[in-house]
Amino acid sequence: MIKGLLLYGEADALKNKWFIERLIDISKSYNIDLAFAILDNTNFESISKIKDIDFCINRTRYGIVNDFYESKNIRCYNNLSTVKIANDKWLTYSLCQKIDIPVMDTIEIYDSFSVSFDYPFIIKSKNGHGGSEVFWINNEQDSAALNLKNKDGYIAQKPASQLGVDVRVYVLGDKPLMAVKRTSTDDFRSNFSLGGKVELFTPTKEQLFIIEKLRSEISSDYAGFDFILHNGNWVLNEIEDVVGARMLYSLSDFDIAEAFIKYIYEDINK
Repeated sequence: MIKGLLLYGEADALKNKWFIERLIDISKSYNIDLAFAILDNTNFESISKIKDIDFCINRTRYGIVNDFYESKNIRCYNNLSTVKIANDKWLTYSLCQKIDIPVMDTIEIYDSFSVSFDYPFIIKSKNGHGGSEVFWINNEQDSAALNLKNKDGYIAQKPASQLGVDVRVYVLGDKPLMAVKRTSTDDFRSNFSLGGKVELFTPTKEQLFIIEKLRSEISSDYAGFDFILHNGNWVLNEIEDVVGARMLYSLSDFDIAEAFIKYIYEDINK
């Protein structure tokens, strides 16, 4: 029997209880014994004692998991490169700029007054997700009102020309599976968790080319690639390592949990 470990952070585990149970249940039909554990900053030592496994599904955003298991030749989904880059917006944009992938003008900042852009601009924490720690800055008063305390730092970014719309493409290995378009009429963020409306979407050649180019660098296993619309062109907004599937399940009968476990089973048995 194949043995695996599914790791989540506590907050994400509470939000994704159904998906966790689904992964564990499907694993049984593939003769996989998938154990589940919650990881936070205080209990890695106990988690690291779990060594008798064939693979680890790392849904924690912590690269320390990959450092530990990959050093023992235990396969991690996603790998260290994906976890490291996708969970740091500055590293994501730096990679995109290096390999000529279109992104909005972005700089690394340390406080809201060190931004060289004209107003308006957006400030994001490097490690935020789900639309958290994203601030629209219209003027100096908005900057003064911010209290930036995230120790991992922030970026500042020029806004896209079309606000409140983005597309997420779900990608498993080198195969784009499905895509969802999200729109909001009352918020520049279009996240489903923040009330954005969603609909199925056919990825464009432009988006698929960008995904292929990024995957040649990070070799992601299961990730979401998010795009925003600027002057009629789709540009990369971010890569989601711990990509959520709630809106996909709300729109279709496609079971991405089953596809993910099948992908792992076939990869382990190569």
